[in-house]
Amino acid sequence: LALALTCVAAQPVLAAETESLLLPGIDMRSIEFKVGAWCRYRVIDEAQGLADTSTVYLAVVGQEKTSGGNAYWLEVENTPPGPAGTERDVARALVDERIQTMSPGDSLHRYISRYYTRKGDGPVQEGDPRQLRRLSMASPASPSDWKSTPGQSVTTPAGTFVCEGRSFVASEARDIPSGRVILKQKRSDRVDVFTSPSVPVFHLVRSEIERTRESRTVPPVRGIPETGPRTSRTTSLLVAHGTGAKPLIRVR
Repeated sequence: LALALTCVAAQPVLAAETESLLLPGIDMRSIEFKVGAWCRYRVIDEAQGLADTSTVYLAVVGQEKTSGGNAYWLEVENTPPGPAGTERDVARALVDERIQTMSPGDSLHRYISRYYTRKGDGPVQEGDPRQLRRLSMASPASPSDWKSTPGQSVTTPAGTFVCEGRSFVASEARDIPSGRVILKQKRSDRVDVFTSPSVPVFHLVRSEIERTRESRTVPPVRGIPETGPRTSRTTSLLVAHGTGAKPLIRVR
């Protein structure tokens, strides 16, 4: 989901599982629209004993007036593991400043009037904002769902920051009947987010999202093994930030 502007996400079961349009741990309402501000993150995905590291760059690169008021060009660059260049994805979206007041469950396409993508050195492609209809904000519905701890010191490659730490845990168990058997699923998500007002764009310093999934059939069915608990983790860590960002995608 590091660059979900280029795809349509599946409807989540848990709010925490939506993670984010742009970067795991980001709340879209927290965006600070300051033209030229940028941040770069190292994103580590771990699952089944393997880990991949990618880089995500976020920047506010312009402002426009629209029929709804002020809107800002937000760019996201995702560089996956391995040689950079041909596999790099860039997205550019015109985001309405009203997104700062969006409600949980709001469709993101209501706040994005135009967007473009480019893969590697390929051509710039214009996207249809309606394709973002199923994307929504990634945070619990109420501030009371979060446990907050102010005054947390977090050290990153970009420096040491005094942060507000917030955590959220969601779990769910459900039975899915299928013929004469029942598929039992257990899911849980733990989200830890550290933010600082001294960091631009989304104020994110560090986030960690850990997911646990488990399923089995009752009665057991030969050929359908029990998965047992499977855990995956995504960690986002600030590595640099600054001002003076220039557009990566040029559009008319």
